[in-house]
Amino acid sequence: MTDVAGHLVPVKGEVAVFRGWPYRARAAAGLWPYVELLPEPGHPAPEGLTPREAANGSVGYPAPPERLEAWYAVRWTFRWHDEPFECAAATPATLTGDYLGSHGQFAKEHLRRRGIRYRGVFPRDEVAELEEHREDLLQPLHALMRRLAEVDHFSPKAYAVYQGRTYPAAGEADAAGLVALTTGPDRPEGLVADPRDSGSGQFLAAPEQLDAWYRTHWTFRWKGGPFDAVGTVDGRIKGIYTGGSWGFADNHMLTEERAPERFRYTMVVDPDSVTDLAQQRSDLPADHA
Repeated sequence: MTDVAGHLVPVKGEVAVFRGWPYRARAAAGLWPYVELLPEPGHPAPEGLTPREAANGSVGYPAPPERLEAWYAVRWTFRWHDEPFECAAATPATLTGDYLGSHGQFAKEHLRRRGIRYRGVFPRDEVAELEEHREDLLQPLHALMRRLAEVDHFSPKAYAVYQGRTYPAAGEADAAGLVALTTGPDRPEGLVADPRDSGSGQFLAAPEQLDAWYRTHWTFRWKGGPFDAVGTVDGRIKGIYTGGSWGFADNHMLTEERAPERFRYTMVVDPDSVTDLAQQRSDLPADHA
């Protein structure tokens, strides 16, 4: 199949445009948010990108989304005898289509059953209204990247307030009972630089010197079950199941992970599939160590 510019495009799948040229594409597994370009046999590799071999032996070229001009899912539809079809395969002479209509008698007379669908192969000169449909994938990816960056990927954090200013902090005191604050360019009066790494921008405070010291984490519900978020994996939220139902964990095929002194159940889910997403705060006691 060719698009309006005459470029070869898949009958169904994903396309990314890099330096003005369309490539078959897919999300780069394990390299989120990169998109992997898949040059057709005989076509040159995209310049400036490093190849990577996938587990199935295919070779792709991961590209950061900011270097892509477009990334979209594509499919084609057409009509034959005024009935609607979605294209499943194409040759220079024919189109194969899955029937989208509801005329049962027509399907039985003209098509072959394929599972729960009907399919047919048609000469191109009998096909009408051949149309390409695109679903943008790049802008939603950019939006998700911004959303996750704003919430620091739902990672648990600890903070300390010293003289009215809030700094990232260690969640536990060190062996000397001091709390490490990451102050950046600030040099807070009354605190000493961390002698273990004086150039790190970290200062040490006794808990009683702090106006506040607390942890934050995110909680959510998925399929009605409660979870604590512990970050993201490939743009999806990873959560630890905090409910007490083994049946829930089993029915929803949660992943069993080994944690110190116990097992825990986890799940990685799309952000849009969760409910009751909220940030929680818990104050740390002055004697927390």
